[in-house]
Amino acid sequence: MVLCVDAFKPNNLIMMQTRFITIILMCFVVISLQAQEQSEKKEKSFRDKLFTGGSVGLTFGNYTNIIISPVIGARLNEKVYAGLGIEYQYTKDKRYDPALTYNQYGSRLFAQYNIVPSLYAHAEVAGYSMEHYTGVINSQLKKQRDFVPFIYFGGGYRKMISPRSFLTVQVLFDVLQHKYSPYKAWDPIFSVGFGVGI
Repeated sequence: MVLCVDAFKPNNLIMMQTRFITIILMCFVVISLQAQEQSEKKEKSFRDKLFTGGSVGLTFGNYTNIIISPVIGARLNEKVYAGLGIEYQYTKDKRYDPALTYNQYGSRLFAQYNIVPSLYAHAEVAGYSMEHYTGVINSQLKKQRDFVPFIYFGGGYRKMISPRSFLTVQVLFDVLQHKYSPYKAWDPIFSVGFGVGI
């Protein structure tokens, strides 16, 4: 009973009130900090979500192949990346006499969905202006340029190397199989790329 009476003495009452107010203030500060942190996460500007990158491919020798493929995209949320890109490819095949040369160019639109943080599914629609040889006319090889559409599906691995940059390794398959597609019988298309925040 003495404890109850002591709890209501003026000094003890003030101490209890101080402790209670301190606990309430601490809870308020913690809740405010969490709300601010969530607000900062939600308030990322669109520019902070943008990335650029692409890939470069080089093969030299009897078969020379140079590919330049820049992309720009955005991380739409924690799971989805989307973007577009252009590509230029020069090929010279010296295994033939005369050597065969090709200039291909086009564009693509892609989306990636993170299945788990490092593994993603990839879908892409692309269209390229591609050259192909059609025959011989007056002892000269005849080339023709055609629009060739592609639909690629596949997946890849994304390795973050900093909070705003990453490397990718992916494998894609041309599921459309257009008659002028260089990828036949579901040939896998392997690529390595990179991305850097803008």
